Amino acid sequence: MEMEQATSMKRRFSEPDGPRTETKHLYLIFDDYPWGYSIREINLSPPSTHQKTSAGGKGAGRVLPPPVICFEAPRGRPWFFSAVGTKIMAMHRRHSFDDSMPDGFLPIVDVRWRGFTFGPLQIIQDLPIYVPVGEELFSLDVCSFRKLSLKPLWPPRLEIGDRSDAGWSWCNLPDPSFGREDVTSYAVHPDGRTILFSTESDAAEPTLASDGQTVIFSTEISPTTFTFDMRSLVWKRHGEWTLPFTGRAFFVQCLQNFVGLSKDPDTFGHLCSCDAADTDSTPAWKVSKEKLFSEEPDETHVGATLIHMGEGSEFCLLQCVSIEQGNGADQQLKEVQLKEDGEIPRCCSYLYRLTTFCLSFDDNGDLTTGGTCQVQYYKVPEETTEAFLGTDPVAFWL
Repeated sequence: MEMEQATSMKRRFSEPDGPRTETKHLYLIFDDYPWGYSIREINLSPPSTHQKTSAGGKGAGRVLPPPVICFEAPRGRPWFFSAVGTKIMAMHRRHSFDDSMPDGFLPIVDVRWRGFTFGPLQIIQDLPIYVPVGEELFSLDVCSFRKLSLKPLWPPRLEIGDRSDAGWSWCNLPDPSFGREDVTSYAVHPDGRTILFSTESDAAEPTLASDGQTVIFSTEISPTTFTFDMRSLVWKRHGEWTLPFTGRAFFVQCLQNFVGLSKDPDTFGHLCSCDAADTDSTPAWKVSKEKLFSEEPDETHVGATLIHMGEGSEFCLLQCVSIEQGNGADQQLKEVQLKEDGEIPRCCSYLYRLTTFCLSFDDNGDLTTGGTCQVQYYKVPEETTEAFLGTDPVAFWL
């Protein structure tokens, strides 16, 4: 009877009252809130075969839906966001004068339940790479490698610390032999226990010239791929090769390949796939036929984020593009007002270009979208800062 009651309590804790929906949406984050960030929900239809639409052109963007939630955090720092399950986590350090958030805690937003809770904050962060795996979040930073578990617990995590030593906190993991700044791409292996990190670093240490003052850096790059075993907590070096991606790549089960944005400048804006069978040798890889970035002459590439939409081969490519603004009187007046307020005036307007598509291999074995691309544009809120837009868009499929 006691076991049944405990099970019932755990279930009630992990499943709050209210309508439950399994439908996933695209969540976009902007720092257009005066004291922090907003989260907006986009209902994306799955890409269908042989249906290609485009809503390009200057001023053609739709207006975003209103925010589902806003919260306080220092603006202009998009790299401190990640997501696990249905939860978006904002891992920004708070200002000392900000009393609205508990000290040492990070806000966690459950977008499905519209719930809000707090988790333990990493005190020191620089430019972390967050890797979600199941219900755990791994954080690789300049001087640390840590893990935070979001597995359901009963009693609630914030109550455990008062009665035992099993408090909810980040766990330190063995540091890698490479630097955070050397990472070019990363992915979670389909075995569910291995994270791959590809790096590029100087082949030799810097040396001093004969004058004893001038530093000479190596012109050769040493490519290397490492793996981290999440069970044994062991790092392993896998040879002088790298994954052919820039940033995060995703394993697509039906293709038996990793998929990501190509890092080769000659195939900028194309997708790339590579085999995941063997991590001890250079994988075979292919580049998609189609260029998925905008080729509109008045649109300039700013940043891009690739999002895997579930378990199949459906993807969303979110590209931020800029369009030069005019020099009319209204625009000049707005720039003067922004300068007086201490903000950097915009020299252009921004659009988010959303391209959804399905990937497959054609009869020749080439990676292709097969005519499934659907394109739509959204206007980036004017209050979004230039600092926020200086990096890749922040978006999650939850």
